[in-house]
Amino acid sequence: MMPYWAELVELFEYKVTDVLEGRVPRGGRRSLTELREELLGAPLEPALLRRVMESDRMFRGQQGGQVPLPHRGRPAPLPHAAWEAPATADSDETRAWEELHTLLWHHRAARTLQELAGHWQRDATLQRLRVLYTVVENAERAVGPGYKPVPVPAANDPLMDLHDPEVNQAIAGALSTLLLTEAGRSQVRTALSEVQAEPFPRHPDEDVLAARLAAAEREPMAPEARERLIVALKAEYPLPRDPRERSVIRVAAREVADQLEPLLDSAPSRTLGAVPHGSVLYAQHPASAMRVPDDGADRLIVHLRGAQAARWRGLELRWQPIGPNWQLQVDGQVTLLRPGLSPADRTQTVALPGTHLRLFVSGAYLMLHIDSQAAVELGRRASLARAVSLLLDSQEQFAYLRLARAAAGLLRGGPLQLDSLGPDSARKYHAATPDVLLAFARKGVDNLSARLGRTAPEQAAGAFQEAAAALGLHPRAAERLHGALHAALHRPEPLPEPRQGERFTLTDEGFLSVQLTDDPLTLEAGPRGVTLRYDYKGELVAVLPGLAPMILHDLLVVRVPDLHLLLVRHGTWLAATVGRDEPVPTLRLAELETGDITAH
Repeated sequence: MMPYWAELVELFEYKVTDVLEGRVPRGGRRSLTELREELLGAPLEPALLRRVMESDRMFRGQQGGQVPLPHRGRPAPLPHAAWEAPATADSDETRAWEELHTLLWHHRAARTLQELAGHWQRDATLQRLRVLYTVVENAERAVGPGYKPVPVPAANDPLMDLHDPEVNQAIAGALSTLLLTEAGRSQVRTALSEVQAEPFPRHPDEDVLAARLAAAEREPMAPEARERLIVALKAEYPLPRDPRERSVIRVAAREVADQLEPLLDSAPSRTLGAVPHGSVLYAQHPASAMRVPDDGADRLIVHLRGAQAARWRGLELRWQPIGPNWQLQVDGQVTLLRPGLSPADRTQTVALPGTHLRLFVSGAYLMLHIDSQAAVELGRRASLARAVSLLLDSQEQFAYLRLARAAAGLLRGGPLQLDSLGPDSARKYHAATPDVLLAFARKGVDNLSARLGRTAPEQAAGAFQEAAAALGLHPRAAERLHGALHAALHRPEPLPEPRQGERFTLTDEGFLSVQLTDDPLTLEAGPRGVTLRYDYKGELVAVLPGLAPMILHDLLVVRVPDLHLLLVRHGTWLAATVGRDEPVPTLRLAELETGDITAH
């Protein structure tokens, strides 16, 4: 299927070139439009997808009256690349970028507040919940005329029902709504300070009573008489609350502040008018445009008016405008995005196998965020990388890749096509570029793993053994490939906690975990070294001496003589290891070894 898609991409490029140069493309503009829609939704390898995105960007620019320089054949960078100014502070793109990150932060903050409210409800005196209630009340009232702070309610206040979980969740929800705006966060900080300074107002007679009690303590009288005097004084000056409760409430208020202050400090700051380079898919501004979706990231921002489809982390995304709203389809699930709702209501959730996809919308911009456990997600990716690396082993004319294709045919119920699976079929693999071959091997692992998940283990093992025998491979080759695919499907690689640093040495004993920063990272793999750094587009690039720079999205396998390098990423968590190829066991080699043993 690779040559088929490559030919369609090349045809699309030629048709776009005709339009840019003022000619009618062969087949008319309708044929160009239909081909464009087909390619935007096609399962293309990264290299082909980049070509489609580049041609589509130029085509859309011409449609909008911005005609780039014409070119022929495969799109290439302009010979004199110029610096692109970032989007201005008042642009739709900048405002949407800031709001989407605020909505994501608010979603996380709301979950944190719900958890805190549930935890504090287990307190016997509900002191922290009473403080939280007061903070919310005073922050909401602060904007009104004649504002007067309300005191922290007493533990036995009959009007409070903080034992009710619904009441507590409502308080947490009201606080999270306040946190949506900078003004609301400022009001919360002020209210929190006020509660710590004065939990409840002093009674007018409180100082008088304190002075008389102090004088009674100094009176030279019997202890029983002094006690009766103190009781009488307290009866003469009854106070609504015990003053000693203030210190207890202040302690609770400091505990609440210890939880809320880091949350408030983590709120997104203003971007100062600059959207990061390469951070928005189908962006309006060229400097912000992302070349291809980053499968290694847990979030993606899309300009919905820039296209109608994308593929990210294995998800097929399609959308279309419906009046002021947008209809989004995620792997067959349809959701209506409504930008006109209040900010707190512009968050939706799509259930996916094993996780959730959060959707945040701002105007014509959408942020997709995957909820996942980073360690498990990256462990699965590491197991997947080992299986992909096995298919990329070029020994015995890509024996494992041919074995995978043969086994896939048998699992589909078809006959073996040995003419297309022999050693001669590996010529196209040798001729393919590393990124195309990596994408092909990964797609093969994904397809085989999906099929193995629907097949009984005994049947799958039999298919691999039959395919290996037909290709002249030893049963151990079938077991090795089947085991790697089974691990990619069921056994995430165990990973250590990420370390901080700028230089590490890789071994073949397991994956190393590193926390990525803005500084370059050097990994030493035997006599070779690989440097990971972010380029001007904000993409993570792996650089090895003698090889062209390679973009690391979520998974990268680099094969050099004597070893292979495995790199996987989830956000800023990188896991890396090296491996060395074992000889591919073949029937011919097994017969030679048997002959040697017999001869001796």
